Amino acid sequence: MKKGPLSKKDKQFIDENLSMGVEALAEKLERSTSSIEKYVEDNDDPNRGKVHDLFARKKDRGVTVMTEAASIASDDNKKNQTVSAPKRYTNVIHKIKD
Repeated sequence: MKKGPLSKKDKQFIDENLSMGVEALAEKLERSTSSIEKYVEDNDDPNRGKVHDLFARKKDRGVTVMTEAASIASDDNKKNQTVSAPKRYTNVIHKIKD
């Protein structure tokens, strides 16, 4: 059984073949079921891929352009995220206005 972090190829294989089930994926990749389950849980975001699909692409030329819809969706995602400073900086940061 392999140990260590999942490679990019392993992650891509899991994303493409998630319908196989965790146990079958673990057997195929020669990994533990717990590592596969952890990866699936961490990447089980309902908004994942929605903004990505809104970009305009020309794969033959290697061009990607952000559309207005992608920009709006990205801004909405930023509102849902909570950003906080590292704990070591919380005592030295003073906000004048919220």
